Amino acid sequence: MPRPLLPANDGINLIMKNKAMLITGGTTGIGLATPKLLSAEGAKTSSVLSYFEEYFTPDGDAPLSGHSTGQIARHIHSLLDRRGTCQYVPQQPVGGLRADVFVGHFWSFLDYCRHNTFGRAIAVYPIADSLWTTALLKERAATFGVPMPWWDLPPASFDHRATMEAADAVIVVGNRFTLHTYAPEHRCKIVLVNYAADTRLRPATEGLAPPGSFCYVATHCDLRKGFMDALQTWDDLGADGPSLHVIGATRPPWDRLLAGCRGHVTYHGFVNSKEPRYASTIADCRFAYLPTYSEGQVGTLLEAIHLGCVPITTLASGLPEEVLAHCIIVEPGDIDGQRRAIRDAAAWSDDMFAATRGRLRRVAGRLHDWARFEDRVGSLVDRLAGVAGVGVNG
Repeated sequence: MPRPLLPANDGINLIMKNKAMLITGGTTGIGLATPKLLSAEGAKTSSVLSYFEEYFTPDGDAPLSGHSTGQIARHIHSLLDRRGTCQYVPQQPVGGLRADVFVGHFWSFLDYCRHNTFGRAIAVYPIADSLWTTALLKERAATFGVPMPWWDLPPASFDHRATMEAADAVIVVGNRFTLHTYAPEHRCKIVLVNYAADTRLRPATEGLAPPGSFCYVATHCDLRKGFMDALQTWDDLGADGPSLHVIGATRPPWDRLLAGCRGHVTYHGFVNSKEPRYASTIADCRFAYLPTYSEGQVGTLLEAIHLGCVPITTLASGLPEEVLAHCIIVEPGDIDGQRRAIRDAAAWSDDMFAATRGRLRRVAGRLHDWARFEDRVGSLVDRLAGVAGVGVNG
């Protein structure tokens, strides 16, 4: 599977090119005119936001509101609501809607655009390119002899290319690696954003966790999250080696594979991030190990950084390059390299760990900030809302 590894400046140049298009001119969608900034004092923008109700509802606490998907929806709704009238609709498409701006999760974005009238439409992709991810996971599943995680991928009816073509702009959560999983012809529409950890999470203490303590944290421990890499890496570290605390749900065959791991592993099952033991278990570890294959941006790693861990992860984690500069980077599938990284990290002195953790927290705290997220997305909405009434509907 081709990897989207490019010279360091390529992603920045593409991002700046995209920013220049939004500010200075050019098209923002197929056959659409250049938008103008709203100029009238107090001008209001009508908008529609579509997301998953189990993650976000404006008037209540959705069951999965603490997940990154729920937090993203909450902040998008907040910034839209401040700009005028925002109607929130479920992920399942409905018709008869009219608005200056539509913002929608990519799964049902195209259906909403086809059955409603919007001046401008913004698709939200909190993941890497879905076609790239599917091809990668098919190859990995065949290699490992494990099932494809179809439940974790868009439905079969989803048309990724048509969605990218219909959108005036696309919000992608991630880094330059994430950007380059998308087809070159689509990158000019993409605006990269970072989101933030749930700052309500608090460790019991601010002391140093014991050396040689690691955690693997995911909502689901599975193929996409690099769980096979983690099991293979820990299998040869031995029962008297570094300790790995695994937090996350497992499905067959991952439960069986986990039980057969010969390393020093403690399985905690799925733990809701609202439970105190979620924060305390992570804070009791020095390193958060997640050799993920494909992401938008890993929310559990942001929480781990907030709780005092240093990540051991891949470029595919979607964390900004400035944050990854203070992490330990490993290559997916390179089990020998990951094992060396684990052993090296276990040998870090207290001073080295504390200094790295301090730098990491400062950088992550600056870049992963909800105010920055809302400013960046809000600026995009304002520019696109400058021209209303030009539809993207087919």
